[in-house]
Amino acid sequence: MTNYTIQDYWLPRLGSRKIERSENLIEGWSFQSQGLPTFKEAPLTLSEGFGDRDDPMTSSLLLVSAPGAVGKTTLARQIAFRVGAVYVDLSKAEPVGANALTGGMVNSGLYDDWSNGSVAVLIDGLDEARLRVTQEAFEAFLSDVAKRSVERSVPTILFGRTGAVQDAWLVLTDHTANVPVLEIGYYGPQESIDFAESCLRASKPATNYQTVEREALTLLLQQLRDQTESEGDRFAGYAPVLQAVAKQVEDETDCQSLITRIKRGGQNVTLQAIASTLLVREQRKLQDLNFEDKTLVRRLYSPDEQLERLVSKVYGCPPPQLPNMNSADESTYNTALETWVAEHPFLGGNDDFSSAVFEAMVCTKALRNHGSARVALNRELARGAAANPFLFEFYTAESDGLVRSEHIGVIYASLRASLSLGDTASLFVYGSESLDSSDDLQADVDILLARQKQDSFREFLFETTPDGTMVFGSHIEDVYISMPMSRVEIGKTAETVLIAPVNIQCRELAMSTDKVIVERPSRHDDQTNMVYIEAARFDSVSAPSAVHVRRGNVKLSACWPDAKVHPWTNFATDPSPIQDPRLDEALRRFRHFVIAFRSHGRGALARSKNKIESTRMTKGAGQSVLNLMKSEGIVRLQGNMYVLDQALLADITGTNYADCVARHFSDEAIDFVQRAL
Repeated sequence: MTNYTIQDYWLPRLGSRKIERSENLIEGWSFQSQGLPTFKEAPLTLSEGFGDRDDPMTSSLLLVSAPGAVGKTTLARQIAFRVGAVYVDLSKAEPVGANALTGGMVNSGLYDDWSNGSVAVLIDGLDEARLRVTQEAFEAFLSDVAKRSVERSVPTILFGRTGAVQDAWLVLTDHTANVPVLEIGYYGPQESIDFAESCLRASKPATNYQTVEREALTLLLQQLRDQTESEGDRFAGYAPVLQAVAKQVEDETDCQSLITRIKRGGQNVTLQAIASTLLVREQRKLQDLNFEDKTLVRRLYSPDEQLERLVSKVYGCPPPQLPNMNSADESTYNTALETWVAEHPFLGGNDDFSSAVFEAMVCTKALRNHGSARVALNRELARGAAANPFLFEFYTAESDGLVRSEHIGVIYASLRASLSLGDTASLFVYGSESLDSSDDLQADVDILLARQKQDSFREFLFETTPDGTMVFGSHIEDVYISMPMSRVEIGKTAETVLIAPVNIQCRELAMSTDKVIVERPSRHDDQTNMVYIEAARFDSVSAPSAVHVRRGNVKLSACWPDAKVHPWTNFATDPSPIQDPRLDEALRRFRHFVIAFRSHGRGALARSKNKIESTRMTKGAGQSVLNLMKSEGIVRLQGNMYVLDQALLADITGTNYADCVARHFSDEAIDFVQRAL
C-alpha cells in the first residue's frame, strides 16, 4: 500500500511554489513561515472505502481524514510550509458559505495566482466549520470549493475528522467523480519511538542522558503496545499518547531509576498511569516550600487536588477548600499555587490543554464534580462530532460499571471520535417499563465497536438509572434507546443531524434545535436506513421548526401524541395496534431481538451471544421467541456471535428491520410470535 509522503507525493504533486506572498491575507488564511524541526510523518494511505477509480495523482480535489487528535493539523501546516501553499484554518476564518473560497481568494489578493495555477490551498478544520453554520451553508461552501477546483492541475486539499470527511465526500462527488480520500494512520513501533523522542527533544533539547531517555521511551512504549496488542498501532501509535509518554520521561528526574522500575514490572503503563505519574511528580514541588507544619508536604497538592484545581481554573467553579493550617502556611501555599496551577504540565497556553489525553482526564473529573458537571457537559455536547477521543477511556476506567444517564451521549461521542474510516460503533440502551423488581432498578448500556479489519465486535457493558435524563448533542449516529421511563434531550444547537440507524423510545422527548436533518450514513445497509422516534410525551417548548430528510432512501418515523403537526406531519406514524397484552409483550421482545443486531466487519447483522441470551432480552416471552427464531434459522450461532438472516426474516415473518423499528408488524409476524407463545 502506497504511503503518500511529503517528499514523494506532496512536493511532486503540488510543486514548490514561490509566489509573492500577500500581506493582506484575511483572518484564518496564512502562509507557514516555518516548519517543525521535530516533525515526524505518520503513515498516509489511500482509503479503499470510497471511489473505485479515485486517483490521487490526477484528482483536482483531495480529502485527508483522521480520527480525533491524530495530527491532521500538524500535517497540513507542514505540507503548506514545504510547498509554499496557503493554509486555511476554518476554525479561525469567517463562517463558511457559498463563496467562502472565492471570496477569500479575492480578499486576500490571491485570485490571480489561483487562476493561473501558481498557488495551492490546504483547507483545515472541516469539523469546526460544520459546527458554526447550517448544513446548507456548509454544502454551499463545499460546492464553491468543487466548482473552483475542478479541472485545475493543482489540487485543493481539505482536512477533517473521519465523520466530516465522509460527509464532504458525498457532496464533492456530486461535482466530480475523482475525489480520493487519504487517511492519516498511526505510528508503527519504530516510528512511535522516533516521534516520542522528537516530542521530548522539542521541550528538552540535547542532554547528556539522551541514550538513557530513549531507552526509557522504548520500554514504556513497548509495555503500552504489549498491553494493547489487540488494537495494533492505533493506541500505542496515537500521537497524543506518545506525547503523554514523552512528557512523563521529560519530567523524570532519574530515567535510570525509571528503567529499573519498568524492567522489574513496577511501572504500570496505561494512559491513566502515565497521567497519574505526572500528577505525583508535581506534588513533589511541596518539598521546596518552607512550611511551619511539616505534615502539609504529605497532605497538600495531591493528584486529586491538582485535578480539582485544574477543573476550577478551566471550568470556572470554586477551588477546593484548604485543610486547616496557620496563616503563614496558607499564604505560602497560595502564593505557590498562583504559579503552579497556571504552569501545570496538563495546560498549554490560554488555559487550553497541552494534550487531548490530559484534557480527557480533567474533563472526567469535571463531569463528576457537582460544581462543574453542567458546564463540562455543555462544553462536550457543543463539540458535536469533534469530541475528545480519550474521554471514553478515562471516564469508563473510573466508572465501576456505572454511567450517569446524562453522560451517555458524550462518552459515546468520544468513542466515535476515535473511529477510523471503515470502523463502526453502536449505542444500545435498554431499560424496563417499570420498577417492579430489583432487576429493573438498572438499565443496560451497551456500546459496540467494530474495527474495519477485525471480524468481531468489542463490547463495552455498563449500567445506568432507568428513569434519568439522557442528553445528546447535535450529531447522533447508530443509536438504539428503549427507555420507557426516561427523558431524552437532543440538540441545544441550531441544527441536529440524525444519521441512520437511530431508534429512540422514551417517556419524554425534548429537541432543543431549530432544524432536524435526517441522513443515511456514507456506508449503509438499505435494511437499516431508518430513524424512528417514539415518546409518550413530546416537549414542544423549544421544538424544531423544520425537518429535512436527505440523501437517498433513509426513512423517518415520528410517533407521539399530536405528532401530526408541522414539521412532523409527513413523518407521523402509528404502530400496529395490538390488543392482546401477552401478544404485545412478545412482539416487543421480537422487535428488541431484531433491532439488537448491528452490521459488523463482514457486512452481516450480528450480536454477541451473551447479549442476545441475557436476562434483559429473554425475560417474559423473550426466551420462547428466541427459541423459535433459532429453530426457524432466522438467527444462528457462529462462535460467540448470533447472526441475523435478513432474507429468512422477511420470508418467514413478512417483515424486515425497518418494519420492526417502526413497529409495523405484518400478519405473518404476528402469526410467528403467536407460534412462539
